[in-house]
Amino acid sequence: MTENAALLDTVRNMKPVPRATLSEQVAKEIAAKISAGEWKPGTRLPSEADLCRALGVGRSSLREALTSLAFIGLIRARAGEGSFVAEQPSAYLTSPWLNRGLLTTEKELNEFAEARLILETEMAALCAARITEDELKEMERILKEMKASMDDVEKFRELDLAFHLAMGAAAKNDALNELLKSVRDRMWDLIGKSLLLPQGLKQAASQHTKILAAFRSGSAAKAREAMRSHLSSFQRGYKVLFQEGQVETAGR
Repeated sequence: MTENAALLDTVRNMKPVPRATLSEQVAKEIAAKISAGEWKPGTRLPSEADLCRALGVGRSSLREALTSLAFIGLIRARAGEGSFVAEQPSAYLTSPWLNRGLLTTEKELNEFAEARLILETEMAALCAARITEDELKEMERILKEMKASMDDVEKFRELDLAFHLAMGAAAKNDALNELLKSVRDRMWDLIGKSLLLPQGLKQAASQHTKILAAFRSGSAAKAREAMRSHLSSFQRGYKVLFQEGQVETAGR
């Protein structure tokens, strides 16, 4: 049996996923295949069309799942070629936060990620409606520095924080801003881990660019959607990561 035929046979055996939390379930299903060794490092994943048929999902859900898996380093996307299983193990799977970090259970992670998603999407909407020209220019400056700091993870993380706090200030609601600071403080280490891989840096810079464009447009709906898209991809990645970390720990 050829490699392509074997891959397609594996795809045919994948279980269709339920409609609830679709992208998350798709990501977990693909991650399970990789963890089980059914798809080896360096192997090209089946086509989007084949994966969509096997899983019973649309392309948008599949692409969201693949973005999350790229974020945590399980796959690598190559322009014009498709997605491949990463050659090296994800840096996340040996990271101490899995067992000893501030967020030590999936329940804690889910609660804080959910709080951040609700809080920051609505603050983004307020920011789009209330931000001043001077505040826009300051956020543009921060974003420019972020893009110039792709080789310095710690500096990039500081600028990432500065961007979100600048958004909080521009939303002009002190109570919400204090909540934002509290949630982000609790997730500081976890957010930093999302920047361990080049894909995480590139994705963060790209998504912050879209968020800022939404702020400049003055559209609360666009700002809310841009922020939701940004935070959702990380949230899905974290959930897959917990599953993979549990598999790794159990195997030791």
